[in-house]
Amino acid sequence: MSIEIAVRKKLHNFDLDVSFTAENEYLGLLGASGCGKSMTLKCIAGIEKPDSGYIRINGRTVFDSEKKINIKPGERKCGFLFQNYALFPTMTIAQNIELVLHRFPAAQRKEKTAAVLSRFGIAEFAGRKCTELSGGQQQRAALARIMVNNPEIIMLDEPFSALDSFVKQQTETNLINMMEGFNRTVLFVSHDRDEIYRICDNIAVISDGTICRKGTCRDVFVDPQTVAAARLTGCKNIAGYKRTGQRSIFVADWNIEMQTAADVPYEKGYVGIRAHYMHKSDCTDLINCYVFTVKQRLKSPFSISAYISSPGSPVPIDWEIAVNNGTITSDTPFNAEEKICIPPESIMFLTE
Repeated sequence: MSIEIAVRKKLHNFDLDVSFTAENEYLGLLGASGCGKSMTLKCIAGIEKPDSGYIRINGRTVFDSEKKINIKPGERKCGFLFQNYALFPTMTIAQNIELVLHRFPAAQRKEKTAAVLSRFGIAEFAGRKCTELSGGQQQRAALARIMVNNPEIIMLDEPFSALDSFVKQQTETNLINMMEGFNRTVLFVSHDRDEIYRICDNIAVISDGTICRKGTCRDVFVDPQTVAAARLTGCKNIAGYKRTGQRSIFVADWNIEMQTAADVPYEKGYVGIRAHYMHKSDCTDLINCYVFTVKQRLKSPFSISAYISSPGSPVPIDWEIAVNNGTITSDTPFNAEEKICIPPESIMFLTE
């Protein structure tokens, strides 16, 4: 099953202008809050109407502004899991599911409901109201409700945002297991890069209503290409550069000149360096090794973030060190100055 979309819609702060295709895959839509991710799903589902463009689901046109086509939401064969699950609180879980099967005879409604509740492991809760279930159980019920109608595509809008962190990982695993065998397109919206990376095959990064990078998860994280995509995939160190040679640049914000593994593409542009790629220099490091002043350290259970700067640098660099790796622990003392290496192959060239 596939989806093709190319739509525009004027919003309050920006214009939504998205275009992508997906087929029998998990496609992650990654972006900050308010960037247009959820609006994109609502346009596909028919909850919102784009100003122009087209949407095709499995080759069937459900929206086309030029041809005056705008199929009703209930006829688009989309399964949409909302952030708050949208279960009716006054109904039992079984009644919530039977409600979307209103076109079937009563006996068939009950049969289909029992089957899908059993599939999602919540048959024992059929007679309970959603307020009597945990967050994870409610999510299963909501998924069962959208799957019972055999949708052609499924759209998951921040499905873990309402869950406590300690149940989130287990619920994520359960979701993947429950969706196994659904050999169709799944659109997964999140602002959490780790969720996207674990769950999805491919990723589309959305910034201010437009897709600034699309590709496999690995390719996008290794080479985000744009400043927005680099930030959204977790790159903490981004600054402007000026080319000083075929494979050398000067970064004024950090007041350092660096050698690069690849040819410098532009006279001026931006570079990104992931905080965990840098390391303490040893005697074998010869390139891009600098003496930095350690300005501040922030400890977490599994890493240390040190804010470092070179002489004359107006902007500090974030350096992330994994702890408990046999050489560095959370109590390891740091000198006021540290010699740190930035591997040339870790330098990412970015555009706006």
